[in-house]
Amino acid sequence: QLQEYETFRNLGKGAHAPAGYKRIQVHMVFDIKHDGRHKSRMVAGGHLTDTPVESVYSGVVSLCSLRLVIFLAELNGLQLWGADIGNAYLEAKTKEKVYIIGGPEFGSELEGCTLLIDRALYGLKSSGARWHDKLFDILREMGWEVSKADNDVWMRANGECYEYIAVYVDDLAVAMKDPKAFMDQLCNDYGFKLKGVGPVEHHLGTTYGRDPDGTL
Repeated sequence: QLQEYETFRNLGKGAHAPAGYKRIQVHMVFDIKHDGRHKSRMVAGGHLTDTPVESVYSGVVSLCSLRLVIFLAELNGLQLWGADIGNAYLEAKTKEKVYIIGGPEFGSELEGCTLLIDRALYGLKSSGARWHDKLFDILREMGWEVSKADNDVWMRANGECYEYIAVYVDDLAVAMKDPKAFMDQLCNDYGFKLKGVGPVEHHLGTTYGRDPDGTL
C-alpha cells in the first residue's frame, strides 16, 4: 500500500537529500482490530521533527454532535450508515521536508536508498491536518456545507430535510436518504478505498442495534 500510494520518492542508494530536508526514522506498529483482523502500520518518527510554523490542528466530531446526527436520522427516517476510509493519511500530500534511509524491511531494491516522504505518513506532526484539509475540500466540491456548530459535521438540503455527515478522522457516520450513492461517489470519483460500508453496526467503540420494535 505504501508503494501503491507512492509514499516515498527514491533518490537512489547513498544519495544526499536536498537542502532543508531532515532525516527521521520509521517503525512498525501492530494491532488487532475489534473484529479480530490483524493490522500493521508504518509510523513516522514525528517527534524528531521541528514543529511546523503553520497550524497542525485537526478536529474531530464531538460525541454530542454525533448523537444529534443519529437522532436526526431517526427523526427524519434517514438511513444511518458508516464507513472507514482506508489509508486515509496517505491520500494527502505532506509539506514537511523529511526523509529516511531504507532498511532491510524495504527489500533489496530500496535498502540503503534515500527516500523522501511525499505523503502524509502517520506519525508526522502535520499529517492529521493535511488529511483533514483534503477531505474537507472534497466534501465542499460535492456540495456539502460545514455546520456552524461543529466543523466536523457537514450538511446538505435534500427535499424536506437535511442530510448529514459526521467525520472522526477517517471514520464517517452519514444520515442520508441514499447513503450508497454517496459512498459510491467517494469510491468512483475520488478513488477512496472504503471499508465497513453499510448500516452502522460498530462505530467509534460503540455497538449499534435495534430492539424488536425497531428502536435504535
